[in-house]
Amino acid sequence: MAKKKGAKYKCEKCGMIVVVDQTCGCAECDLICCDMPMKEVKPKAK
Repeated sequence: MAKKKGAKYKCEKCGMIVVVDQTCGCAECDLICCDMPMKEVKPKAK
């Protein structure tokens, strides 16, 4: 799945967070850290 600008991803093992600063046009795109796929961090509800 393509990554959109502003999306945040977190490594569940080490806690590193990645923020996408340019939209990816790939059909399939994985962010890997500590040999595991990073999970998208959803915005918190106000």
